[in-house]
Amino acid sequence: MKTQKSTINILMSFLVATTFSTAAFAMAKKPINTGDGGSNAGTTPPPPTSTPPPVVREPAAISDSITPEGFDVFREVSYPVGGIVDTTYKTYRELLPVRNAQEAYRTDSCDTTLDRNDRFADRIAYAVELKMQPSKAQLGYVASYFGLNKDVNTYLPNSLISHPLCTVTSGTLETTLNGKNLPSESTVKKINEFANRMNSYRRDALTGNREGYVKASKLWSKFMMCLSYMESLTTADSAKAQKVAEKYAPTGYRRPAGVNFYEDPNQPAESRLNIGLFQFTPDSGGNIQSCIREWNVLYPKCGISTSASQAEMIRVLGSSLQTFNAFCAAAKVTGMFGVQVNSVKAYNTHPYNVKSDGSLKAPTERCVSPHMAVGRSYNHFGPFQNTSGFTLENIMSCTMTGEY
Repeated sequence: MKTQKSTINILMSFLVATTFSTAAFAMAKKPINTGDGGSNAGTTPPPPTSTPPPVVREPAAISDSITPEGFDVFREVSYPVGGIVDTTYKTYRELLPVRNAQEAYRTDSCDTTLDRNDRFADRIAYAVELKMQPSKAQLGYVASYFGLNKDVNTYLPNSLISHPLCTVTSGTLETTLNGKNLPSESTVKKINEFANRMNSYRRDALTGNREGYVKASKLWSKFMMCLSYMESLTTADSAKAQKVAEKYAPTGYRRPAGVNFYEDPNQPAESRLNIGLFQFTPDSGGNIQSCIREWNVLYPKCGISTSASQAEMIRVLGSSLQTFNAFCAAAKVTGMFGVQVNSVKAYNTHPYNVKSDGSLKAPTERCVSPHMAVGRSYNHFGPFQNTSGFTLENIMSCTMTGEY
């Protein structure tokens, strides 16, 4: 047993040690109480064995093109990426076959850059490249639904690479998806892997790194090509697709190979018919009007009427080369981002864009996300909202499989 004298000596030593440096004591962290009352009570934990990685601050938005000189989207993106996705869907292999240009419609020939690039992969990758260039979302006609100014000239231009992607959590998805169809933990992990990888490529591209830009283009193209399989390419040449096409075909029109026609029984009559790579309804006054408006800005001499007939829109959306269909898909993504960037309402942007006092970050400081419910952002694609409970997982798995 310890004697009383030794106990006093120990206490005196303790007092000397604690008063040795008043300044050091004042700056020390409060001791952690282990709660066990034993010899370790009141001691500080050992220092961490590794330093946590620094928080990456994403560069602010850009409003200029950063496409590197000499970039060839067909050689560097569409063919290699199309091959990877076709291998994933090797039973179908729809992206790389050369399509019949003799069955093309006039909207397939509006851009001479596309001449002799007649694969679906070419048209999708080129649409992505067009939307890597900043432009103003043509959403003034539906501005009141999304907290936007009716004057599109007031919008900050945006693109697929202008703003960083928001990472997500179960909490942010609960908000942005209105508490419905929440993806699994494994899907959330893949979403964040995609966002983090894209943001890394974006940071590199903004420094002038050519490889960063090419990788960003390839990853976005792969994402959209995987979506095209989920939307239409696994059933494009089925007997059912042919039957629906024959039901609606205008005089002189015949469904080209690879172009899906689908009737959605869950939709009202005016939006029941869905056509092509990304399944759009041939209603010029419907939700493709924003795409028509953006197309007409880009191709004023090869425009599409905002009051075009259903017969005309079937030809446009159901063309053999799918140029407008692919363009509209990419435009839908940047339009959705355009809402999140330019809205003045917290409801219509990602929670990360809302400050602690409830005010919104400046448009140049915001991040964007594809995973927003209809009404919150201008979202056309059900898979981005996980509406069926498995499509989002399939798209993300496809996108993150193989080279990217």
